[in-house]
Amino acid sequence: MDKQTPFNFDTYDLKEELDRLRGKVKKPNILIAGATGSGKSSVVNHVFGRDLTKVAAGEPVTRGIHQFMSDEIAIVLYDSEGYEIGSARQQAYADEVIGFVERAQTKGAAEQIHLVWYVINASMKRVTPLDRALIKQLNEATSVAVLLTQIDQVDVDELTALRQELMDVVPEEAVFQVSVAAELLNDPELRAHLDWERLVTWSVEQLDHSLQEGLLMEIHAESEAMLKLKRKKANRIISGYVASAGTAAAVPLPFADAIALTPIQVTMSVHLFRYWGVKANDDMLKTLIGSTIIPQIGRALSKTILLNVMKFFPGANAAASVINATVASGITWAIGLAINEVAYRNAMDSSKTIEQLLDSDFGSLFEKFMEQNPVTKKKS
Repeated sequence: MDKQTPFNFDTYDLKEELDRLRGKVKKPNILIAGATGSGKSSVVNHVFGRDLTKVAAGEPVTRGIHQFMSDEIAIVLYDSEGYEIGSARQQAYADEVIGFVERAQTKGAAEQIHLVWYVINASMKRVTPLDRALIKQLNEATSVAVLLTQIDQVDVDELTALRQELMDVVPEEAVFQVSVAAELLNDPELRAHLDWERLVTWSVEQLDHSLQEGLLMEIHAESEAMLKLKRKKANRIISGYVASAGTAAAVPLPFADAIALTPIQVTMSVHLFRYWGVKANDDMLKTLIGSTIIPQIGRALSKTILLNVMKFFPGANAAASVINATVASGITWAIGLAINEVAYRNAMDSSKTIEQLLDSDFGSLFEKFMEQNPVTKKKS
């Protein structure tokens, strides 16, 4: 970066930056399979909080499988039309799904099927031979989760019997019991018997680290456990910007040139806001960053470098007010964690707006994370 050209947020093209970030997100490919009426659409709508098949453009990739993708969605969804139990099309459906997945797995990583969610309607009280054979074959090609839907329509013994039928087909931890029935979702005790959170956690962990962000961006996280998972996984995003800040300051910078780091931290802010799904159009988001994040970055830099540099960064040149790679990395790490925590608190409790939380909490959080920073602790 040219040190002679100061960063001007007024001319910062936020829309261009958002478009660039969208292009960088690696999208996991998820196939939804199962018999007609098994509840595939209900699963998609509940997990993602919206009908992705109406948001994204659908395009047939085989006779019975449609691909749904969009620049606005961080996953690619493949929806199979299903089959009627007992119909002549059963075997054709199995051949079609297996053939599609096996062909995909011979392609590059971006085109492979990374997850299969296989849906079985528990109220039918049976796992068909076709289901067993298809799940077993799919599980040899990629990661498969089996979702037993409408569990509110069966008793404990019937549900246990269904799970027993799957024991030699997929690992027990890959079988999930779910329902979208309001009486279960709205009752804390009954909801504890649903595996929605466990399904998301399992699915995220099956993915390569580079694909986890895309899935988490689209998840309709409503429980504390899911929000904590999302907060934890954001550390990978922050780490990338920490490395960039350290590289930018590999040659120590005078404090007067500290503004050279600001584009890195602004881009990180944009990235984290998008990751958390902050509801704001481009103009509002730019105002949010310009009126809250940037001023506090400036104040934090001044306070940290000029007043507390020796406390946080032993060995740094306080007299010359020099920002080295350790200082730059530490500041960026603390800013990223502070933004991440604010966004998490906003998701947990929306009684305060993101603007209010940034104004009230960001400064103290920055100080807290600066004290705890692993980068700086190594220097202590």
